[in-house]
Amino acid sequence: MVADLKNAFMSPARQQRRAQVAHAAKTLIGIKTPSVFDPVHDPLCALDIVMIAGAPWLKEALEKDFFKDESGYRKIGGGSNTPHMAYFFRSTANLLHYLKRQGFYIPKGSFFAPQIGMACFFDCEDRGRFNFSPDRSGIITEVAHGQITKVILTTGQSLSSNYHYDVKEINIISGDDMDKALIGYSDLP
Repeated sequence: MVADLKNAFMSPARQQRRAQVAHAAKTLIGIKTPSVFDPVHDPLCALDIVMIAGAPWLKEALEKDFFKDESGYRKIGGGSNTPHMAYFFRSTANLLHYLKRQGFYIPKGSFFAPQIGMACFFDCEDRGRFNFSPDRSGIITEVAHGQITKVILTTGQSLSSNYHYDVKEINIISGDDMDKALIGYSDLP
C-alpha cells in the first residue's frame, strides 16, 4: 500500500523518463553482435541496454561521478577501470556503484515497488569469465502485483563455435533462476 501511494505521487517528469527508457529498450530487442564482438574493448553498442536506454544523461553522469570517486571505481575494476575504457560504461558493477551513490538504487524486497522503465540488476551464479557482482542488468518492461515479470536484457548463445550476444525480452517467473538472481532496481538519472 505504501509503495502504491509513493508511486502514485511520482512526478510527471519521472514518469515520462521511465516511459522513454522503456521505449528505448524495446527498440533494441532482436539486435545481435557479430561473432567477433569483444565485450571488454569494443565501444558501447545496443547490447549495453541500460546505458543506451539511459543515454546520454547516464553516460555523462557516470563519467562525472568517476572523477568524484576515482578510488571507489578503481576498487571495483582495478587501475584500468576508467572512462577511457569502453568497459567502464559497460560494467554493471560500475553502474550500480554510481546509482547507489546517487540514492537511486532500491534493493529487492524494499517497500518501493519496481516500475516499468527502471533498470534492474541480477547476480547470477554462473558469472562466466568475469566475476563481477552484479553481473547483468536490464530494463523492466512489465510489472504485476509489485513483481517484475518481464525485462529486456542481453543474453549470450553459442552458435556453431561462434559466440554472440543478443537483446531479448524475457519473462521472470516467481521463484525461477532469474527471479532468485534479481537483487534490485533503480530509476536512471
